[in-house]
Amino acid sequence: MINIHRFRRLIGAAAHLCQVEADLVAAGYPELVGKLDDIRTKIDLEICCLEGRSELSRSY
Repeated sequence: MINIHRFRRLIGAAAHLCQVEADLVAAGYPELVGKLDDIRTKIDLEICCLEGRSELSRSY
């Protein structure tokens, strides 16, 4: 069964990261955006685990 609280918090964190990415690009720090990609990938994997899906079934 999915932990809805953790799931919602992860979705919220991912949304914040999207805003951070836009802010970093606008501020002239595109090199930091790559570091956010690693975090978003980990969030995606955690969401898959919470949904009971295998990371191998996802195509990136």
